[in-house]
Amino acid sequence: MSRMIGKLRMGAMTVAIAALAGCGDNTPATDVAPVPVLTEAEANARTTVPLTRTVSIEHPGVIADFEFDLPPPAAFAGSTLVIGIRIREATPKAIVARSSLIWREGLPARVRLQRVDGVTAANVLLRRIGTDLRTQIELDPDGFTPGVKAETVSPGLLRRVGLVKSDVIYDSLAFAHAGAPAPGRYHVRVELLEERPQLKGTQAELILGYGGRSK
Repeated sequence: MSRMIGKLRMGAMTVAIAALAGCGDNTPATDVAPVPVLTEAEANARTTVPLTRTVSIEHPGVIADFEFDLPPPAAFAGSTLVIGIRIREATPKAIVARSSLIWREGLPARVRLQRVDGVTAANVLLRRIGTDLRTQIELDPDGFTPGVKAETVSPGLLRRVGLVKSDVIYDSLAFAHAGAPAPGRYHVRVELLEERPQLKGTQAELILGYGGRSK
């Protein structure tokens, strides 16, 4: 068992390092002029995907409960909508250590996504990544997920709307994801379920964004 846990942790670090290298980011390098980086207040006010919200993850409670607009995915992005957190650090070593800590501690939550631009609200099926890092597991109707797993959110889309700082290293960790949801108006709710004092001081944001397209 300890050997298996060790392999999974090593896999987590490998995925994190791959994410840092921009895995899945096929954005053309020269077709878009630089976009000014948004302030924290400007980023928190965005209501169109991709978007971020500054959050605290060491205490239980609701960290997201709002409506947003989902546009079609860009040609260079995947079609999966990722619901997760984005953490940031100053060095690769620090970001891998922080990601590993969050994996180790776990971050159980309840996540719900509804489409709300119809006659009635419609629940959207969500899935999470299993412990083998390959299996896709459907969330129960209550939206429970035991933690987060590394999952790339398209860096190109984030850069295009001013959600990436050049002097910061990021890693995205997904609670759940929706497969190819139709463009429209949605409501998301994320509730953390347990106290995690070991995660105090983590620089974290809720993130909603399309996943990176595999190369």
